[in-house]
Amino acid sequence: MSNFSTKQHQQLSPRANVFILVNLGCEMLYVIDQRLKAQQIAKDKSVQVIHDVTSVLLDPKFIDSLLNGSKHNNAQLLTVEHCKFMLNDIATCSVMRIDEQSMGKLWNLMTMLYKWQLFVSKHQHHLLEITFRHLEAINKMYPDSKRHMLIDFTKNTLLDFWNASGEEAQLSIYNTNKAWLECFNTKISLLIRLGFQAMDGSFFKEVDQEYFGDYVQTIGDNMYVKSEEAHQQSAREPNSMDKLAAQLNISPLPAGEDLQPINARQFQEQFEQAFGNVLFDEGHSSTSTGCEFVQLQTAARTNTEAPHSRRDSILNQNLIDLYSKMA
Repeated sequence: MSNFSTKQHQQLSPRANVFILVNLGCEMLYVIDQRLKAQQIAKDKSVQVIHDVTSVLLDPKFIDSLLNGSKHNNAQLLTVEHCKFMLNDIATCSVMRIDEQSMGKLWNLMTMLYKWQLFVSKHQHHLLEITFRHLEAINKMYPDSKRHMLIDFTKNTLLDFWNASGEEAQLSIYNTNKAWLECFNTKISLLIRLGFQAMDGSFFKEVDQEYFGDYVQTIGDNMYVKSEEAHQQSAREPNSMDKLAAQLNISPLPAGEDLQPINARQFQEQFEQAFGNVLFDEGHSSTSTGCEFVQLQTAARTNTEAPHSRRDSILNQNLIDLYSKMA
């Protein structure tokens, strides 16, 4: 299923494919890392998961297949279904598994956070900056020399590809990334809590919060980590309940009027009406990050399972084969 009209599709650049996949993949790693920590997964297993997913996402042969395939005369822009299929396989390449419901919510987080990043960007070169910040952020997750070399190689490869594309093609790649994300309009609790997203799913162009500028200057950084401190500060503010009441359209108590018992059913109806279909945190911790509902499971390894390196090789080849058929 195509997300664009025929006329729109002709104006979009397949060279955007690698940037769509890499940036969404890095956002996926942010969420996986947060959930591994929140679910208190053993460090050695967490390291393995992050390293495995990063290695498959940034496998040089896979990146090359995306770059080379996008240069063909009959190259195609990735559809949502193809991108979802690839990233789902990449996410589950290690010892962790994600059920269908959690994968759907993970997808919403990935797409909406990336959409917001491009929304606040101002220039085509910001796409490269966002991509590099993504790569640098995942480089800091349990760093080791092998992953550092892999990420450096990816950055250099993408930089060469970007520079060789020229200004006109760069603008097309940037606009294609933005257009590809237009069909997504999910309300995300993290963005709403920060004051960046409205209750209709749209983003605010002008934001009053002082920290907004810091987020804009570092778009592509791990927003879950970045928002923890701001979220904790907000929870300590004495007027935080007033802000929630304002969002729920609850009228303030008139001066001098005694407190009255809250009608729980009425409050719940107001809450559901205002925040229906928002991806909210399931946890109640003050350090909740907005991805608590994404659950990971440990995949049991059987005696007949192929060695890890061989599984990765097979998966990479399957992804490469898939893209080669599309190009």
